[in-house]
Amino acid sequence: MLPVTRMEHLAHSIDLVVDAVRGAQVDQYDNPTPCSAWTVRDLVNHIAMMLIMTRDVGTRTASDPGLLTANPVPLLAGRPESEWASLLAGAAKPAARAWSEPAAWEGQAALGGPPMPATALGGILIADFTVHAWDMTAATGQLRTVPASLAEATFATYSREAPRMRSLGLLGDEVPQDADAPVFDRALALSGRNPRWTPAAH
Repeated sequence: MLPVTRMEHLAHSIDLVVDAVRGAQVDQYDNPTPCSAWTVRDLVNHIAMMLIMTRDVGTRTASDPGLLTANPVPLLAGRPESEWASLLAGAAKPAARAWSEPAAWEGQAALGGPPMPATALGGILIADFTVHAWDMTAATGQLRTVPASLAEATFATYSREAPRMRSLGLLGDEVPQDADAPVFDRALALSGRNPRWTPAAH
């Protein structure tokens, strides 16, 4: 069997987060999430922003700077929340398609920050979509499993990138974990999340 490629990882992580949004009920949109400042509604909006910016950076197209602070983003504005999951699913396809081209992984790219190697940015996108899928499922009580290949990819990215991202205020402080904890638990901990977080505990 051929190894999973970076392109496949990114497409899979996008599918994972969209499925998690689809699995949430609109009456759960006020629920807290593992991202302490966000409700589920805020998280859905953030994922929508990420999908749009992922598409744009993959094609090296300038994104609207207002996307970083818009709540809701134009994709969702004025639309009933019952349609938000479908709107995200529509935005997911061009985002994944943009990074299915080898050129997306070449040279430098930037996503709301300084340029970095596109391969590194692609890895961060894979990790972020995967972790946001977990955020959504944890906040809404869904029982879904992160595939081992995505768990490993997410852990590898945060092992490399978390200190720099933390210095930029993009991640919270690492949560201590045992060295023999499951790999995705260790990835979550590196991202500043408690793998045992629940809405009730919050």
